[in-house]
Amino acid sequence: MVRKKKTENDWFKLEKVFYKTEPKKIEIFLKGTVKNPSLVGLEGFELNENSSDILLFQQEKSLPVGSILLKFKVEVPDNKDWIRKVGTTRKWIGIALKNDNGQTTHLQTEISVHESDKKQFRKDLSLEAEGESIHLDGRDWKLVSDIDRMDQALLQYVPKSESFLFWNEMLSIHVYKVRASSPSEIYSLLESGKKKECPNVLWDLESERSGKISYSWQHSGCGKQIPASQVSKLYRGEFGIYNIRYDRRSKISSDDKKRWSELLDLLPSKLD
Repeated sequence: MVRKKKTENDWFKLEKVFYKTEPKKIEIFLKGTVKNPSLVGLEGFELNENSSDILLFQQEKSLPVGSILLKFKVEVPDNKDWIRKVGTTRKWIGIALKNDNGQTTHLQTEISVHESDKKQFRKDLSLEAEGESIHLDGRDWKLVSDIDRMDQALLQYVPKSESFLFWNEMLSIHVYKVRASSPSEIYSLLESGKKKECPNVLWDLESERSGKISYSWQHSGCGKQIPASQVSKLYRGEFGIYNIRYDRRSKISSDDKKRWSELLDLLPSKLD
């Protein structure tokens, strides 16, 4: 279903819809211009593709002609899942307007709530980000970096005992938001780039089946780099080409490489 923005008609001009939070409280604001002097109420909905629309707010009283800024309280327990999810959230908001003759009209717009705002929302509402910590290989891993851009997204985790600057082990979920490229094309770019950066790298294509490429590499030191190793999975997922990988700042044994290859197959489900 393709939605189109409709933000103005003879009754109302919809200028902005946005969220704000305070400790333990979330509010939604509606900014616009009333053009019809007979408006007696409005309702706001979150428009969903596969389920019924969610009522966000309503006002049953006359609206004066001119600019308005309305504020409504949102029930946190029913609206926290999207705040917990790391990354930019896009929502379609519909507005139903009613006049004193019982007639109605509808407007709709798309809004974006960026990760920088959602971090503050989580702080105010005492919520933990989805995937902020995961339990894998008998240990807890903490999220230390999250990047969400138009072309790619990246989540990085280290063991809770380590830091982002001085890590020895790292888990990464890297999404290349491309439609035309295939996992094999991304794989070729990664392989050629690594071999150019470090000619003595030992690169191993382990398997390529069912659209998933499993590979690993390691080197005993490259220029000023200390010995390092990586185990990776590359496949097409919901939002693009996924590169799920485990990095270690040392060489890795065959047994450990096999174990981490199996663990990486479990990692995406940990974040669902």
